[in-house]
Amino acid sequence: MRLVTALTAEATPLIQHYRLEKVDSNPMFPLYRNDTIYLVVSGIGKTLAAAATAYLHTKSGELPNQPFLNIGIAGHQRAITGAPRVASRITDQSTGQTWYPSQIIRGSIERSPLITVETVERVYAEDAAYDMEAAGFYPIAWHASTAELVQSLKVISDHPGDLVADLDLHRIEGLIGDCIDEIDSLVKALQGLAGIVASTIPESYTLEPFVERWHFSVTQRHQLRRVLERWAVLATGENPLTSVPSDCPSARHAIETLENVLLTKPMNLHTAVAPPRSNLS
Repeated sequence: MRLVTALTAEATPLIQHYRLEKVDSNPMFPLYRNDTIYLVVSGIGKTLAAAATAYLHTKSGELPNQPFLNIGIAGHQRAITGAPRVASRITDQSTGQTWYPSQIIRGSIERSPLITVETVERVYAEDAAYDMEAAGFYPIAWHASTAELVQSLKVISDHPGDLVADLDLHRIEGLIGDCIDEIDSLVKALQGLAGIVASTIPESYTLEPFVERWHFSVTQRHQLRRVLERWAVLATGENPLTSVPSDCPSARHAIETLENVLLTKPMNLHTAVAPPRSNLS
């Protein structure tokens, strides 16, 4: 499990709950861990969040298919202060780029769009949460892992018109600490899903039937491999090749078709079990 927070105040309840110990003297990105969880403190802003997430991946061994979770506070137009929200959509306000974290984990935590801004937001024009890190964290973590294992959880800290001075470090620590049960539930769900993914990783579906039909670049082969690994978890027993129309014009369209099918395959981890290995490998 890999956790990323912007502030030490956000990290402190997690360090205490999971009994993490500091393992790195790097002044830029403090790193903590126990036997199964790593946590890095990035500092404020999407650039630092991206760099810290990459640093965390490297220092934790660059293992594939590890769960990544960004935890912190966020403002919101109307959601109740102290309420946790899992990001259903992450948008970089400055570039307009948008990501959609997979929503296959069913739980009691409500979802919210999340907008990453460059400076502290006080208007909250949209019915969404606002932070300063998720758009830096998400694409780096996604490349290090797989889409279902990368999530962002924000605790609502303020609303339009609230005074910045009221949101001190002690209050931030309390907001995260009060949601530790909900955070731990999501952590355990992601760890469980990672275990399911790991059980299917020896390639459950080979690339060859696809490569024989379409020309894949090196990058597209990597993308296809990642999609097929996800397929083995979310569409157990279904042959991915039969989901792609015979008249599909290109490798890019084949990958997009498989991804779109996967979006329709929810998983409830409360009843999920590791699927059997496919005989198609």
